[in-house]
Amino acid sequence: MPEPILAARGLVVELGGRRGLFRRAPAVRAVDGVDLAVASGETFGIVGESGCGKTTLARALLGLQREAAGEIVLEGRTVSGHHPLAARRMRAAVQYVHQDPGAALDPWWRVGRTLAEGLAIHGVTDRAEQEARIAETLAAVGLDAAMAQRYPHELSGGQQRRIGLARILLLRPKVVILDEPTAGLDLSVQAAVLRLLRELRARFGLTYVFISHDLSVVRRVCDRVAVMYLGRIVEEGSAATLFREPRHPYTRALLAAAPHLDGRDTGPSLPGDPPSLRAVPHGCRFHPRCSMAIPLCAAQDPAPEPAAPGHTVACHRWRDAPTEHRDAA
Repeated sequence: MPEPILAARGLVVELGGRRGLFRRAPAVRAVDGVDLAVASGETFGIVGESGCGKTTLARALLGLQREAAGEIVLEGRTVSGHHPLAARRMRAAVQYVHQDPGAALDPWWRVGRTLAEGLAIHGVTDRAEQEARIAETLAAVGLDAAMAQRYPHELSGGQQRRIGLARILLLRPKVVILDEPTAGLDLSVQAAVLRLLRELRARFGLTYVFISHDLSVVRRVCDRVAVMYLGRIVEEGSAATLFREPRHPYTRALLAAAPHLDGRDTGPSLPGDPPSLRAVPHGCRFHPRCSMAIPLCAAQDPAPEPAAPGHTVACHRWRDAPTEHRDAA
């Protein structure tokens, strides 16, 4: 793999933890020792159940959440270890598209004013230049320049997604973090948004970090995928390999429980809910919910190891998992 444009090494992010009058509330590790490397121009997917740490990881990569340990490297330069305000300045090449772009728009401002504000914050204050860049970027996301005169409530869900993308593209990023970019959209609008993302990646040379719970979407758009559980990456590999030969029992369970577009019945749901981050199980974090667990799983935390070239898995029993998997997405 070439030098990654964005990488994390041993990344730890702690949430909470405050000192009260008589005692100190301990922090919880929402991200615990994550290693990842995102290559320039690829779409890197992050999947997992709600609360697994996907969004916290994204916020740390972006610079909005300070890391407690580990390092983040952007374009070969270490950018970790700074206060969030300084971290965001150092990571201006990384931008974030909100899960709900409508909520990120001021309801009292026209779209054009919101877009111009972002440019002004980043030093583009000439009105004519702002208007020209806004019109150009709106066209790039498939919207007419007149859309700048509308208010957020006048936009459809798909148009709001496009405005969210335009808002980020104006800042000329290199890495874009997409948090559930198709959530809440019907299938036809989803297809249009995904097609637009592919076009923008090719046109502007973008790299995507794609966070989603929709495995069918992840399979279609991602080059590589990391599966997270309780703050850790338990399996990582190419999308083709991960969907064809998942090795971790958690990955297999996620794929089995995913809805099928052809009407086939889904597999059994994962038993129970993920444990609290304040009571992380000893050993393998997944073992209380795993049908393949043995005493070793409760006693020893498995380290990631290669299952194939470019494919790693953190599981004591991954060799015992079936080597073929029926498509779930």
